[in-house]
Amino acid sequence: MGHFQFMPSTFESFAVDYDGDGKRDIWSNKKDAFASAANYLSRSGWKGDQTWGRQVKLPTGFDKSLIGLDTKKSLEEWSKLGITRSDGGPLPTARSDVSGSVVVADNKNGAGPAFLIYDNYRVTLKWNRSTFFAVAVGTLAERIGDG
Repeated sequence: MGHFQFMPSTFESFAVDYDGDGKRDIWSNKKDAFASAANYLSRSGWKGDQTWGRQVKLPTGFDKSLIGLDTKKSLEEWSKLGITRSDGGPLPTARSDVSGSVVVADNKNGAGPAFLIYDNYRVTLKWNRSTFFAVAVGTLAERIGDG
């Protein structure tokens, strides 16, 4: 339903009347729609001070069994396995509290673009279980914010 494809139960739980007109209108009121989407993500665990993930380069011969949401490692551990930023630069390993998983956009044979994803990505998957959707939302969040 609405601009952000809420399920009816999601609308009931998370839609807000941002402009105070007495209606939660996620169809024609962009303020209500965006505020409702933000409310959903925030209450689902989105952390505004963290990113969703980043595109990365996998080294030649990378163990493809490590691809997927079930394998979670620190940035330092991924770095030691040869993963770099997409530009070839090193991963930021200073934050020991950040861990992530490697996902591949096509998720079939590891041939598509690879991403190192964090908890905000997992929050997006609560909304829609599509890798493509979660990457698109994360990328859009970066472009809208200061990221």
